[in-house]
Amino acid sequence: MGAERACGPFPVPRKTQLYFSDAPYNIIMQGSAMTAEATISLTINNGALTIAAAAGETLFQAFSRSRVFLPTACGGQGRCGLCRVRITAGCPEPNEAERKHLDQEALQSGIRLACQTIVTAPMAITIPEAYYTASDYRVKVTKITPMTRDIVMVRCQALEPRQIHVEAGAWMFFRCPPYEGCPEGVERPFSIASDTRDKRNLEFIIRRNPAGICTKWIFEKMQVGDEIVLNGPHGDFRLHDTPCEALFIAGGSGLSAIRSILLEMKNKKSPKKARLFFGASTCRDLYLLDELRDLENSLPDFRLVPAVSSVCPGDDWDGETGLITAILAKHIGDCSEAEAYLCGSPAMINACIDVLTAHGMPGSQIYFDKFA
Repeated sequence: MGAERACGPFPVPRKTQLYFSDAPYNIIMQGSAMTAEATISLTINNGALTIAAAAGETLFQAFSRSRVFLPTACGGQGRCGLCRVRITAGCPEPNEAERKHLDQEALQSGIRLACQTIVTAPMAITIPEAYYTASDYRVKVTKITPMTRDIVMVRCQALEPRQIHVEAGAWMFFRCPPYEGCPEGVERPFSIASDTRDKRNLEFIIRRNPAGICTKWIFEKMQVGDEIVLNGPHGDFRLHDTPCEALFIAGGSGLSAIRSILLEMKNKKSPKKARLFFGASTCRDLYLLDELRDLENSLPDFRLVPAVSSVCPGDDWDGETGLITAILAKHIGDCSEAEAYLCGSPAMINACIDVLTAHGMPGSQIYFDKFA
């Protein structure tokens, strides 16, 4: 869901990974044998693509059937607010769910939630081109490494095509095959965590959602040697080429995209000043600390600030303790000349944005991926 700026509703935001984002859902794919009389034309990006929709279905359903992959953390149920599109012709009035997720400026500019927009007449719609130009890649799972009690790193090797060209911060859809309890299979997006110089192998940091369909399969069914399908790359969450200091803020599996960006900075010998605030509930929920500390030595002006909400008895911890917002406020001063990149839960991101803006950071310099 591309990087969403705090100051506005477009580009369309995305869900990067699974946090509260893998809940069961059903998309009505059946009944797609539409009669000619029921077919309504949807014009995408000034005619670059045309989709036939059935009267009465949602834009989300029409796009899903046509394999146009909109961001979603709830499978089209109106809970996450991520499947945003801009309707430039035939735009309907917003409903209650859209008013909850979109501000007045966004609504007036034609932004709507695809899952809440019922197709009743032809429409012209604008979406990021990558949503319909991404490719399928057949890959083999070569390694599954536990990071914490509920986070793993999955390594995949490209089989066909044999190379995958991605940018740091991008994400891919995992295509979860049917299994017991999930007869139709699902697709869910995860951020790439790996060094983008490696065109053959991709790594993903994935957190289990207890109610999730895809993460249940990943944690309980998927094995090394399995062949799966990825679709992508998607997203525009990326490091901006500016002289500003970069403040990275990650919670849990939110480290995934930020790790890839930091590795790219290392490869390019970036002189950019950067700090990473990496928060977790307890010490055992932190991971890759040795690697991140090595980056402090590899990058000329990078500092790691790990933090935990609480310390358990017996923990050998002398780092920061408390809410990530308090840690952030403690370490930053005037932020008017800095920029921020946040990955994590909506609650964490919203709270951190409040801290950043209170310290003078303009909304146009805040970029984030919410794992809704």
